[in-house]
Amino acid sequence: MDDITITPGETPVNNKKLPIYSNTQVASPDTHSVQSTHSQAIEKAKWLQFKYAIRLNTAVEKLTNLTLLEAIESWYGTRYCLGGTTERCIDCSAFSQTLLQEVYSIKLPRIAQDQYNQSIRISVNDLKEGDLVFFHTTTRLVSHVGVYLTNNKFVHASTSHGVMISDLNEPYWAGRYIGAGRVNRPMEYEHLDVKK
Repeated sequence: MDDITITPGETPVNNKKLPIYSNTQVASPDTHSVQSTHSQAIEKAKWLQFKYAIRLNTAVEKLTNLTLLEAIESWYGTRYCLGGTTERCIDCSAFSQTLLQEVYSIKLPRIAQDQYNQSIRISVNDLKEGDLVFFHTTTRLVSHVGVYLTNNKFVHASTSHGVMISDLNEPYWAGRYIGAGRVNRPMEYEHLDVKK
């Protein structure tokens, strides 16, 4: 620690001083292009992108579907009730049905088991935004459903906290995970090893 020196406007790295560059003062044209594009993307990001980038632990620039973020925000925290379909209370399958209709214009059946039956099985490694993730939380085979977002995160109406975001790797969900499915996007199936 004694041999570290810091001069204003410089950043020490391994006891070497490197200049700090702003968006207009860069080391090379290539660096300028990358920094400029990166900065413009962040400046254009809406507050929801920042908010959900934190919740999803991902880069702001990756959250480009503002319609999805706005829909999640409008439902976030809505309490759970079995059979509910409104903003007063909603259950998991009604939430996934409503979200996919609002954001992607995809029509789903009302019940989680029927949503599972209608979707094409995909690997967890092939999950994309808007795919469905299914769980076994009661005596029924498929008793819970959520909508995949990114970075192992999914949005769903939980019985304990209402509409919220959870992680597939959380012990509770990992232990109850049945599989994932995709609906109404046939052109994306060709490269997948899908199971019927």
